[in-house]
Amino acid sequence: MFVSFRVTQLYETGAAVYVYFSIKYDEIPMEKVVDIYEDVEHRSREACFLYGGSISHHHGVGKLRKRFMAKTASPINETFLSGIKSSIDPKNVFGANNTVYKNEEEKSKDIDHKV
Repeated sequence: MFVSFRVTQLYETGAAVYVYFSIKYDEIPMEKVVDIYEDVEHRSREACFLYGGSISHHHGVGKLRKRFMAKTASPINETFLSGIKSSIDPKNVFGANNTVYKNEEEKSKDIDHKV
């Protein structure tokens, strides 16, 4: 595995650090490559949380990182975002399934994902 980092912004409260990693996957079964990537990313984010980091980013949370929202924001945040989403986008057309889960089944499947 190759890993590199770069600091893009400095703040009074910390820094924005980009982490890049690559995995040599020529000997890994192709159907496992994404699962392994997600496992590495998940464990890396858990380590960031352990030391006070977060998932906030100017590009947003999106689909891949929404499983970490509960560790980053208060429960009222999810209620607030879900309420706005259902009010202005009831058919889930814009940013479909970004940041907010469409239902508890989707949430459980994503959070309980195991490699």
